[in-house]
Parts: sequence; structure tokens; C-alpha cells
Amino acid sequence: MTVMWRIAPVFLLTVRQFLGGKAIRAVIGLSLLPTLFGVIYIVDSSIDPARRFFGNTLFVELMIPTLLPLILLVLATSAFGDEIEDRTLPYLVLKPVSRFRIVIEKLFGSALVSGPIAIAGLAITYVLVMRGDWQDNLRLFGAVAAAVAVATIAYSSIFLLVSLLISRALVAALIYSLVWETILGRWVPGLRYVSIRHFVRSIFADITDDRRFQFNNSTGLTAAVLTLLASSVIAILLSTWRLRSMNLE
Repeated sequence: MTVMWRIAPVFLLTVRQFLGGKAIRAVIGLSLLPTLFGVIYIVDSSIDPARRFFGNTLFVELMIPTLLPLILLVLATSAFGDEIEDRTLPYLVLKPVSRFRIVIEKLFGSALVSGPIAIAGLAITYVLVMRGDWQDNLRLFGAVAAAVAVATIAYSSIFLLVSLLISRALVAALIYSLVWETILGRWVPGLRYVSIRHFVRSIFADITDDRRFQFNNSTGLTAAVLTLLASSVIAILLSTWRLRSMNLE
């Protein structure tokens, strides 16, 4: 632990703050919401075939556009947001660590806490919905986990940047998630190509290799992953620039 503290002090500090704070409860609560639908499905499994219900209704229609961004924004916006609100950011940047490294460690701290929690909630839901067939549909869950992993980096990077640009970062991130990703990204055709939702869904559809989850104008797996990673890199660089240019006195 001592060696890890020397290598990544900001990362460990961020993780400790998250695990000991109230925000983690919101993340866990939102991640467990799909399990409620899993319980409902157990009561009445005539709603839809299990594979379609989990893959399409829960993941594509509920998780990707709405719940996933909400889960990730809670910690990502508080990574720097709490430091700014508590006026501890000036002390953080006094550490012998570059601004770029601070941003990276904050990003990893946020992503490595919220991402696994989101995947764990979906894993519980998967077992509830699939029940005896869960071992025969592991590719489906693998596609879900891969899509969530890439989305976690992309969303966390963007929300981290928002927290450095806007004082009401949580509100701004909520508006972005609900309006841009959930409403406009879904119903306005041209905007889907600048929506994280579109590329996350493309990753899921490509990995499942199941025509039931394919959709028109989807992006190939490699292109979708590279697009989201490029967006993450741009957000990280802008966050670094913002952190360097902020007046912290």
C-alpha cells in the first residue's frame, strides 16, 4: 500500500473519498434499479423472451441512454467538484504531481469505482432474468460488460471536464444525460453520431453478433471504440488545460 500511495496518491485519495462518501450510495442504488425489473420478469416472464428482455429492454432501452450516464456522472462530477466546493483543490495541485497526472488519476478513481458497480448490478439482473440459461448466454453478458467498460471511460472523461468548467456540474451533466443522450440522441437522426449512446450501442450490437440487437446505421466495433477513446483523450487534454489555467487563489 505504501508503494501504491507513492505511485498514485491522487488515485488512492479519490477512491477513499468515494468509498467513504454519500455519493457511492447513489451509485449503488442506481446500479441496482435494473434488478427490480429482473424481479418483475421472474413474476411474469411472458413479457418477452429472456434474451430479448435483458439485451434490448433493459440494456439498450433503459441502461445505455438513461441509467448508465446517471450512474457515471455522480462520481465523475464530484471528483473535482467536491475539491472545488471544499476549497481543497489548491492543496491538491501543490503536490509534486503534474496536472495531467492529477486528471488521469481522478479519472481512474472515478471509473474504477463506478464502472464495476454498474457491471455488478447488471450481472445480478442477468442471472435473475436468464436463470437456468445464464451459462448459455455468456457472450451476451460479455458484450454488455465490454460496452459498459468503454462507456465508463468516455462518460467519466466528459463529466470530469464538465466539473472543471461549470460550477453546477451535476445539474449540467444531468441535463446532458437526459436531454442530449436520452431524448435528442434517440429521436433526432443526425445527432446520434455525436452521441455516446450510439457508439456504446454499436459496440454491444457488434460483439453480440445477434441480428435481434442490430440496428440501422450502426458503427463498426473498431470505429466505435476508437471514437469513444478519442473523445476521452480530448476531454482529458481539455481538463488538463483547464486545471492549469484555473485561478485557485
